[in-house]
Amino acid sequence: MGAPAAATAAEALRSLPGGVVQALAARGIAPRDLEDARVLDPRPAQAVLLTGSYATGEFNPTSDLDLLVLTDGSAPARPPGATNHPSTFGDSFDTVVGGLVVNTEYVDRSRADELSRVDAVAAGAAGPTDGAAAPPDLPNLQPLEVRLVQRLTIGVPLYGGRLVDRLRPRLGEETVRASAAALNFVMALSLLEDTTVLPSPARELMCRTAGEALLLSAVNAFGPITYDVKHLCSRAAALAARPGAPAVAADHERALFADRLPHAEALDLLLGHAEDLYALLAGGGAPDAVVPMLRPFRGQWEWAGRTFA
Repeated sequence: MGAPAAATAAEALRSLPGGVVQALAARGIAPRDLEDARVLDPRPAQAVLLTGSYATGEFNPTSDLDLLVLTDGSAPARPPGATNHPSTFGDSFDTVVGGLVVNTEYVDRSRADELSRVDAVAAGAAGPTDGAAAPPDLPNLQPLEVRLVQRLTIGVPLYGGRLVDRLRPRLGEETVRASAAALNFVMALSLLEDTTVLPSPARELMCRTAGEALLLSAVNAFGPITYDVKHLCSRAAALAARPGAPAVAADHERALFADRLPHAEALDLLLGHAEDLYALLAGGGAPDAVVPMLRPFRGQWEWAGRTFA
């Protein structure tokens, strides 16, 4: 028989890193307060990880405390007074403890196995085609899927660390980074083409979204897995400080708000950054699969009059 649920919850919550415990103490919150609020139902738990900005050190006074629970498929109990954000991945409960929002997300561990299979296909498991090696597929990983890989990769195990250690090598972090970089690059070029035919204000909206996508491409290629814009500016600034960083990282403010520029200027700015980024992707330092994932799309970019080779 496994440990009693209360003992397992206590073990997980009392394994929070010292720096996080100190940050919570500054807000008048102790691990015991989290236990008392029943933010964690460990009965279906195979592993518990601290994730999000408290795991990466990027937290601020408005940040949630994020916990990821890998389950055996059993339904968790809802914490008292919590709100739920159900998804295809499972339940995600928000509980307020001493003014801090604690988000506890429950995901069946089989979802990690599914992502591993996608990674295997993207890595070239499709085999040869017409006597030649098939290019790696470009997985259509959406934010929830990318987030799960990111959280399992950077999360701090509080319980079930051995399971996490077994799962991580199979998740294909490099392939996920490559697909996120490539998919966002393709999206940026598609949106920029839209700006050449759409009237205002749709044109400006596509321009702004293209800038976000281009920056997400750069950060995923040369930095950590990033699935939304929450930490995009700070991560772009950190990337810009590295030698040989893509120009869009240092110029991220203009890129993100290119819609405020005259359209011709905005288009030239973002296409120039796209051309520079592609050259850096081809030059190394990014996951090897990014450029092969992008090559099948180059014919769609002839309208831009830029070099993507």
